[in-house]
Amino acid sequence: MALRLATPAFRSAAKMAARQQPMGLVKIHSSVTAKANSTTAHTPDRLHGSLHWDIERAASVALVPLIASQLAFGASPVTDTLLGVVLPLHLHIGFGACITDYFNTRKTPILNKLMTATLYASTAGVLVGCYQFNTNDVGLTEFISRTWTA
Repeated sequence: MALRLATPAFRSAAKMAARQQPMGLVKIHSSVTAKANSTTAHTPDRLHGSLHWDIERAASVALVPLIASQLAFGASPVTDTLLGVVLPLHLHIGFGACITDYFNTRKTPILNKLMTATLYASTAGVLVGCYQFNTNDVGLTEFISRTWTA
C-alpha cells in the first residue's frame, strides 16, 4: 500500500495558491490619476548621505595613525598640526550627530538652531585654541606625552 504524502487539506491549499494572482499583477484601483500618483526621487546632495559618512569615517580612521605616530616617534610639528585639525573635526561630527538625534529640528527648532550655533562656535574656538597651543606652547603631542607620563 502506497503512502500518501499529500493530504486532502494540503492539496486544496495548493490548488488555491495556484489560482491566486501574484501581488505584482494585481491592479490597485484608485480615483487619483497615474501622473499625480507617481513619485519623483530627490536630487542627491553631496553633503548628506555617503559623502558625509566617508568624511566621518576618514576622520575616525586618521586619528589611529596620528596617535600611534605620536606615541612611537614623539612630538612633531606635523603631528601637532594634523591632530589639531582632525581631532576637532572628529568631535564636531560626533556632537553634530548627537544634536541631530536629540534636538530634532521638527520637535525643537529653536533649541536645534541654538545647539548647532553653539557647536560651530565651540569648534571654531577649539581650532583656534589648538593653533595657539601648537604655535605658542609645547604642542598637542608633547602635551599628551607629558600628561601620559605624569
